[in-house]
Amino acid sequence: MKSKIKAFFLICYSAILLYSFSDCGLLVNHEDLCAEDLKNYDNCFALLLIVDPACGQGTGTCLPGYVQLSKAVCASRMKVKGCRAHRN
Repeated sequence: MKSKIKAFFLICYSAILLYSFSDCGLLVNHEDLCAEDLKNYDNCFALLLIVDPACGQGTGTCLPGYVQLSKAVCASRMKVKGCRAHRN
């Protein structure tokens, strides 16, 4: 009886560990997990730079502060937190 209880708890513990590591990219390829977020980030960032007259017109006066603000806005829209490190 005790061995069945131990086996049950071992299976539950293993399932919890497996689930917790899957979001960290240990069992799931991180690029697959982040692909949609990174695509949306790139689209957002490009759109924000094009909208600004100084950046989008090719005058070369795009301020670094505006670029950082654009990065922060687009990164805040990402769904998976671990993906943000790839684009900050």
